[in-house]
Amino acid sequence: MTENSGNIKESLEEFVKQALQSYAEAQGVTLPKMTILIERPKVKEFGDFASNAAMQTVKIFKKNPMEIAEGIKERIPPSPLIGEISIAKPGFINFRLNPAASGIALKTILAQGADFGRVNVGNGKKVLIEFMSANPTGPLHIGHARNAILGDSIARILNAAGYAVTREYYYNDAGVQMKNLGLSLQARYLQALGEDVPFPEDGYQGDYMKEIAQMLVAEKGDSLKSTQETQTFTQFAADHIIKLIDADMRALGIYFDNWFSEASLHKNGKVDRALDRLAQQGMLYEKDGAAWLRSEQFGDEKDRVVIKSDGEKTYIMPDIAYHQDKFERGYDILINVLGGDHHGYVPRLKAGVQALGFDAARLHCIVFQMVTLLKDGEQIKLSTRAGKFITLKNAIDELGADVVRFFFLMRGADSQMTFDWQLAKDHSMNNPVFYVQYAHARCCSLFKKAEEMGITWLGVEQGDPALLALEEEQTVIKTLERYPEMVRLAAETMEPHHITVYLCELAGAFHTLFTSGTKDETKRFLRPDEPALTQARMTLVAALRQVLANGLNLIGISPMEKM
Repeated sequence: MTENSGNIKESLEEFVKQALQSYAEAQGVTLPKMTILIERPKVKEFGDFASNAAMQTVKIFKKNPMEIAEGIKERIPPSPLIGEISIAKPGFINFRLNPAASGIALKTILAQGADFGRVNVGNGKKVLIEFMSANPTGPLHIGHARNAILGDSIARILNAAGYAVTREYYYNDAGVQMKNLGLSLQARYLQALGEDVPFPEDGYQGDYMKEIAQMLVAEKGDSLKSTQETQTFTQFAADHIIKLIDADMRALGIYFDNWFSEASLHKNGKVDRALDRLAQQGMLYEKDGAAWLRSEQFGDEKDRVVIKSDGEKTYIMPDIAYHQDKFERGYDILINVLGGDHHGYVPRLKAGVQALGFDAARLHCIVFQMVTLLKDGEQIKLSTRAGKFITLKNAIDELGADVVRFFFLMRGADSQMTFDWQLAKDHSMNNPVFYVQYAHARCCSLFKKAEEMGITWLGVEQGDPALLALEEEQTVIKTLERYPEMVRLAAETMEPHHITVYLCELAGAFHTLFTSGTKDETKRFLRPDEPALTQARMTLVAALRQVLANGLNLIGISPMEKM
């Protein structure tokens, strides 16, 4: 990493690493493999960056950390990035940046363009992320959006971090719920034909079942009137609902590479093959006429039944077979995005993976908390079975895909969240997504205003960053430079909310700069009588526009050019 890389933090890490190696050689010490960290001090007086490398190596050098810090400091090469290096107890190495660092950061942002912020954490590792995976028993409601948007955003971030990512939707088209779906459609179909038949007690009551029944009547007439088996009805309903789900996902900018059917695991013998593997591994035993998995030895709270005494396989067995299939497809990392009601399911799933002989550390389960919808001052419960919910399509149509995506990414997956419908409908800067999009639109409008004034931006080489001396300007620049760190953090933690929090912070820094010092906002940036300052500030705005666009695109949200 060089000082021209644009990521000042990584450049300083490399400087310290080289200086530490030089100091170790002078001391006749061999350094072990270690990570050198550069952090941003919470207290501004300590500088722009700090390293605790001296404290990390006390046991290696067997010296006072202040002495080690001085030895490292002496070997850090001169750089236009660094204005001052100081040592603070108990051994921190503190860095203050030169104004030239601003120029290097802005130049790199504009040179890299849409690629600025991309980092190579993944080194091409293959990742399969399975998310959404709602059973095809009804239209998606707004609560489903958290899973979908979280999963898709993680996939986007991991792509930007150097992973090869595949998105997969696993749908349950077998089992009791699907049988109830078939019974529900059969009843609505017969009712549509004028038959007086009762509706199943556990059926799906939403009006969408009546609509699907009308479609079935239009396609088949009364030819299924005497049909006793329900599979035909189940398949018809599931196929239609999956098309609706796919349409909702596409409206949010979400596209799956694979749609994986649970029923296919039974049809092609993969469930039986997984059972055979478990038996070969010695992971099954019989008790009370049932087959049990030795899951307790892998951290589950107890052993689990995989085949009941009547020969029926339990619900966990297809999931174990599904994960065997995932590993056999050659993925290095598996990610499952699961609702909060699956929290207790994670240990038994990981136990199943280990029982198959795979490394459970390669399976990451992200469990998100459920959503409360606040609309017109009241909380709305979301229930597909009862048929009472606000559909995801309705939310997208009324609020817009950008708003829905941003709102579901504002908090960490493990945090409870309330979706405030009224705030989401607000088109002012009180709405967080518009607050960020308006910052991008302001950047675009400044360049349009410059054109109207006959001012041409001459490019990054023509602006002197030393002229960007205002505290508000430096705050914007330092925030811009952090963007690759935020992408890395979001990728390493698989937490997309780091990006939305960062974008709000960056937009806030710019809005403060934009509105401070003068009532005429454009005079802050466009000064025909000061062309050098104007060029420098236009460079800053160009870099800001680029990073805002990169961050918004990263999480699937449109950068607006005017609002």
